[in-house]
Amino acid sequence: MSFLPEKEPLKFDVNLCGAPEEIIHLVDNIKKVGEQFLYHWKTFPIVLPPTAITTKCQINGNDSTYGSDSNCTLARRAITSIRSINCRDLFVPPSFDELDAVAINTKGEPRHLNAKQLESLRERGLDKDIHGKPKKLNSKQLDTIRKLGEFEVASINFVGQTHKWRLTEWLQKGTERNRETLLDDLAFSLQFLLVTARARLFSHFFSIADSIKAILTGVIKLIDIIFGVPSLQAHNLPEKIREERCRYLVAELICRPELEHALEHLISFVRKQLRKAATEKFEPSKEAMFPQIPIPYQFLTPKHEEIDLRLFNRDIMKKALPVIMGLLERETRGWFLHFREKLIYELKAQKLSDEEIEKSVNEAVMKEYLQRVYKSIINNSELQMLGDGIPKLLINQAQCIVLMHRAVENVQRKIIKQKNTLSQRMQYTYPVLSRIGPWMRDKQRIAEEKFIQECQWSAHEEALTLCKEYNLHQAVYFLQRDLTFMREREPVLSKELKAVKIPTRTFHWLTQIWHPSNWIVRRSFQGQSETIPTILSSTATAITTPRSNPCQAVFLVEKEITRSTTTRWPFWRIINYFYRTWTWTWNAMFFFGVVIPWCSPVSVRSLFCSESFYPDLELSQVNGTLFPRKSSLTSTLLSRLNLLWRHISKSRTHFETKPDTGFIGKGMTRHLNRIWNYVIKGILGTLAMLIIFPIICLSASLGSLMVAITGPLWMPLVTLLLHVFNGLIYDLDSPAEWKNRYFVIIEAVIWNIIIQGILQPLIACLIAFVLCPIITVILFFVALLRYWFRLAWDSIIYHLVIKKRGRIPACDSFIVKRVAGPGMASDYYFQIRPEQALAAFEAKMELDELNAYQNLMEQKIQQPQKDFARFVDVCFGPFSAHLAKNGAYRVLEKEAQDLMSALHDKLERRLRELQSGLSTTLKSKIRLTSKDLKVTVALASKMLEYWYPQHVIQKLSTSEEEFWESKGITINDWSALAVVFFTDIFSLDFLTPLDDTDTKFKLETEHSVDLSRFSNAIHTINFDGQSSEMLGPLYSSRGNIQIQSPYLEISAFNPRSKLLHCKFKKLDNACNSITYTMLLGGRFKTGTRKHKAYLGTNSAQSSQLNKSRPWKRSQQPYMADKMCIPLPVPHPAHIALIIHNRDSESPIPLESENCIGILRALEDRSSDLLSTDYILASSFDSTDSHSSLTSESAEPEEQNVNVYNWQRDDWMLRTRQTGAVRVELASPEDISLDSESTRVVFGTLGTTV
Repeated sequence: MSFLPEKEPLKFDVNLCGAPEEIIHLVDNIKKVGEQFLYHWKTFPIVLPPTAITTKCQINGNDSTYGSDSNCTLARRAITSIRSINCRDLFVPPSFDELDAVAINTKGEPRHLNAKQLESLRERGLDKDIHGKPKKLNSKQLDTIRKLGEFEVASINFVGQTHKWRLTEWLQKGTERNRETLLDDLAFSLQFLLVTARARLFSHFFSIADSIKAILTGVIKLIDIIFGVPSLQAHNLPEKIREERCRYLVAELICRPELEHALEHLISFVRKQLRKAATEKFEPSKEAMFPQIPIPYQFLTPKHEEIDLRLFNRDIMKKALPVIMGLLERETRGWFLHFREKLIYELKAQKLSDEEIEKSVNEAVMKEYLQRVYKSIINNSELQMLGDGIPKLLINQAQCIVLMHRAVENVQRKIIKQKNTLSQRMQYTYPVLSRIGPWMRDKQRIAEEKFIQECQWSAHEEALTLCKEYNLHQAVYFLQRDLTFMREREPVLSKELKAVKIPTRTFHWLTQIWHPSNWIVRRSFQGQSETIPTILSSTATAITTPRSNPCQAVFLVEKEITRSTTTRWPFWRIINYFYRTWTWTWNAMFFFGVVIPWCSPVSVRSLFCSESFYPDLELSQVNGTLFPRKSSLTSTLLSRLNLLWRHISKSRTHFETKPDTGFIGKGMTRHLNRIWNYVIKGILGTLAMLIIFPIICLSASLGSLMVAITGPLWMPLVTLLLHVFNGLIYDLDSPAEWKNRYFVIIEAVIWNIIIQGILQPLIACLIAFVLCPIITVILFFVALLRYWFRLAWDSIIYHLVIKKRGRIPACDSFIVKRVAGPGMASDYYFQIRPEQALAAFEAKMELDELNAYQNLMEQKIQQPQKDFARFVDVCFGPFSAHLAKNGAYRVLEKEAQDLMSALHDKLERRLRELQSGLSTTLKSKIRLTSKDLKVTVALASKMLEYWYPQHVIQKLSTSEEEFWESKGITINDWSALAVVFFTDIFSLDFLTPLDDTDTKFKLETEHSVDLSRFSNAIHTINFDGQSSEMLGPLYSSRGNIQIQSPYLEISAFNPRSKLLHCKFKKLDNACNSITYTMLLGGRFKTGTRKHKAYLGTNSAQSSQLNKSRPWKRSQQPYMADKMCIPLPVPHPAHIALIIHNRDSESPIPLESENCIGILRALEDRSSDLLSTDYILASSFDSTDSHSSLTSESAEPEEQNVNVYNWQRDDWMLRTRQTGAVRVELASPEDISLDSESTRVVFGTLGTTV
C-alpha cells in the first residue's frame, strides 16, 4: 500500500449557452489548460511518524552506537518492549500525607500491624510502638520540648526527613524562647528611656531643641514681616564649581606644534563671529560648517605626554558606534554559559562562600567579555579606517569608564562590609540594646557618616590605581587633575563662592515722567545704545514698530523712572514702604492731577477746547521723534455737538431720499421723523450735553485735583494698610517663593512661638522626665514577672502533663501543630533518575518531529490551492481579474479543511500521550545529581546527533544554518542543544545539580513503565578520568549565587555621553550596584540575601515617607558626588579657547552668550549637514554649556524620540515652549522654518510679545 498522496486533475463545469463562438472556443482552451495543470488530492493518506518509545530497538553488547535508519534514539539489547509509554506515567509525585496512613487503615479503622510493619516501626516508627499503641516521647524529644516547645519525629517514607511539631504557647513555650521573649521585653522597656526620652530632648521632631529653633524662627519671622531680615542666596553654586572644575582639568594642556595653525584659525574664526554677532544676526551652526574650521584634537601635557581627544569628533563617533554595537552583540554569544559554570565549579571546589564566588565570577565574566570586545575592536578593519589609533582610543575610553565604576563599587562594598561588621559587633557586645531598632540605626548612621568622611577620596584614588595598572596614561592625567581640584581647590573655591551671595528678590519701583519732553529716547544700532534729545513733532511717520534690518537703527522710549530695592540689607521692608509710598504718591498725583483733569474724555480740556486733541504720543522708528498717537484721539464738547448735528442731518437726508413705499406715507411719518431728530435728538441731546457734560467734567476734574493735592496725606495710610495686610493675610513682598505667604504673623505667634516654642518643651519635658522613666520601670518589672511566671507554668505543665501523658500525634490539633516536614517547606526538590529524564527528552524530540511533520503536511495539503491561485494570477492578472473563492476553488478549500482536521485529530491524540502533565512549579523543582546530570546530557547529545538531523532538521522549511542560529548556538553543538531542550522540558533550574545538603524527594514512575533500555545504555558508558574531564563541570549548584549576563553600554565608548554620568547611590548589597546594572547588564535582586536591594525609586519613596511620618529621620544615602563618570573634559574647541586666553593679553569672553552659541555650533557640527539623528545631551562637553552626544548608531527602540534635547543656553536655536515668543513684528520674512530639523529660527533684534 502506497503512503504517497495521489493527484487527480480538476474538473470544471462550464455553461456558456448563447455566448459567441469565439468566447466558447477561448473558454474551452482555458478549461483544457486548467485541467492539465490544476489538480486536487485524490487520496492523501496521513500516517504519523512511528513513535520512538514503542518501536523495537536493540543494543549489541557494550556497543552504544545508534543506527542511522533506526526509529529509536537509544539502541537496545535483545529485549523487546511492546508496551507504549504514556509520558504522564514517567513522573508520579509522592504523597506527603504519611501521618494518617500510619495511624489508620483504608477503611478508616485503627490499623492492625503485621510482623513486617512491627519490625519496621521498631526501627523507625512514627506514632505507634511495637504493640500498635500510641508511642511515647523519648528523652531527646522531651528535652527539645523543654527548651524550644517543639520536637521532631523521623519520617518513614522519606529517609533523612523529619516532622517537626510545635506545642501551643499556653501549654509549653520553652526556656530558650522564654529567654528571647525576656530580652525583647527588656529592649522594649529600655527603648522608652534611651530612644523616646532622648529624642524629646535632642531630636529634630517634638523636642526641646526643636522648640528653641521654633522660637528663633518665630521671632525672625516677626522681625522679617515688620522690618525685613536680609534674604540672600549663593546663585548657581554647583554650576560655577563645575565650570571651574572643567577648566582646571585642561588648564595646563599645550597645543601640539603641528596644530598651532589650526588653533590660530579657530581663534580668528571665533573673534570674527563675535564681531558679527554684535552687529548683525546670524546662525552659528551654519557659520561653523562653511567653511570647515579645523579644530585641534591633540594636545600635550607639561611633561609632553600626548592627550588625544579625537573621540570628541562627531563624524568619527557617528561611524564608529554602529560597528561597536554589532561587536558588543556578537561577543555575548557562545561562551558565557560554559565559562560561568566552569568558574563556579572551580571556586566551589576551593570552599569559598557564595558571596565571594558571586563577586569573583561576575568580575571574571566581565573581564572575559571585555577582552573579547577589545580584541574584536582592535582587529576591526572599519574602525582602523577611521584613523590611526582610533581603535586603541575606543578601548582606552571604555576601560576608563569600567574601571571608574569598579572603583566606586569597591568603595560601596567597603561601606557595606563596615556596616555588617558593626552590626555583628553591636549584637555581640549589647545583646539587649541591639534589639532596639532606632538605637542600632543611629549607631550605624554615625559610623557610616564617619567612614564616608574618611573615604571621600577613595573612589578617585582607587580609580587612579586601577588606571595605572592598565597603563591608561590619559585617564590617569585627568583623574589626577580632577582629584587635585576636588581636594585642594574645590573647598577654597566653594567657600569664596558661598560668600558671594545675591538677594533672593529685587523690587522695581516705576515713577511716571509727567511731561513728554522729559521722556528718555534711546537709539540702538549695531549693538551700541545712546540717548538722543527728545523732540516733539506734529508730523506722523508710517513706521512705529522696531525694524529687524540690522542696517536700520531701533528707537526706544522710557516713560518711567525706575528705582530698585533688594532684600540684601536689613530693614528692607521699611525701605520698600518708603519707596512704595513715594512712587505710589507721585503716580497717583500724576493720574489724578494730570491724566484725569487734562487728558481724559471728562477733563477740563474736553470741556473748553474747540477741536479734538491727542493726549498721548508715540515714537517714530524713522527719526526718533515723538508725535501724536492717532488711537488716543479725544473729543471735546464742541466736537461732540458737531457730531450730533451731523448725525441728525444725515438721518434727515437719508429719510427724505428713501422712496415712499411704506405702509404709512411720508406725509404722516415726516412729522414724526422731524420730531425724533430735531426735538428729541437735537434739542434734548444738546441740552443734555450743555448741562450734564460740563457738570461731569468740572466735578471729575475738581475731585481728581483734590485727590491729587491730598495724595501725600492719604497715600502713606494706604501703603501702611498694605504693610499690615502683608503680615496678617497675604505677604505680597515675600522674599522667596518657597516661604509661606499666608497669615505669616499668625503662623509666627501661634504656631512657632506658642505651640512649638512654649507648649512643645513643656510636653517634651513631661514625657522625657516623667512618663518615659515610669513606663520603663513598669515594663521592666512586667517583663521579669512574665518571665518567672512563664518558667513556673512551663515547669508545672511539663512535669504533670507532657512528661507523663505526651505522645507522638497523628494530626494537628489546638494543642500541637506540625510546622515543618516533608512537603511543607518551599525549599525542597524532586530527584529523578537519568532514565526518566532521557525518556522525557525522547518525547521532546518526537514532539519536534511531529511539529516538523505537521508543517510539511500542511504545506502539501494547501499546495493545490496555491497552484490554483498562481494560475489565476498569471493568466488573468494582466486583465485585472482576481480569484473568486467559489466553484472549483471552494471544492479545494473544503478538501483542504477536511484533510487539516484529520491531520490535527491524529496529531492531538499523539501529542496527548507525549505531554508530561507536570505543572510549572513542579518542573522548576526537578533536579538530578551532578553525576547523573553529566550522564544525561552526554547521552542526550548522542541521541540528538544520530537521530535529530534525519527526522527533524531535514523536514524543516529553513536551512540547517538558520536552525542553529535561531537556537543561538554554534552549528553541530549537540551538547548545547541538549541543554536547551532540557530547559524547555523542565526549567533552567534543572541544569543545577543537587547538593548533599538539599532537601529532596524522589519522583518515581508507574510500575508498568519499562525504562530498562535507558538503564542499559547508561551502564554501557564508562566514565573514566578522561571522559569525565571531557564532559567537564557542566553546571554547578548556585543557591544564592546570581551571575548576570555580560553587557557593556555603547555609551561607554563615547566621552560625550551623558548616560554613564550618574550619582552612585548607597546600596544594601554590593552586587546590586549601578555598575552591575549598567555595565554587566544585571538586574536588581530581591529576596535572595539578608539585605534588600536598593531601587532607583527609593529616594522618592523615602521623601514621601518622611512627609507622612515627620518624626522619622531622613536617611541620606552615600553618593559618590566627587566622581563624575565620564570625567567632565571640555570639548577640544573649548580647550583651544582656554589655551588662548591663558597665553593672550586679549582673552575671548567664554561666559558671553554669543561665545557659548559659537562653541556649541563647533561641537555639534558634522560633515552630514542633513543629519537629523537623535542626539543625547551631555553634561560636561564644555564649561558653560551642555554639549551634545552623537549617538546616531543607537537602535530605534533605544531612542527616546519624545524627549527634546533642550540645552540651557542655546540662545539661537531655542524652541522651548514658553509664554514668550520672539517675533520680528516689522519684518515677518526674517522668521525662517528649518524643514530639515523642524526648528524655527528668529532674529536677535526682535521684541518679546
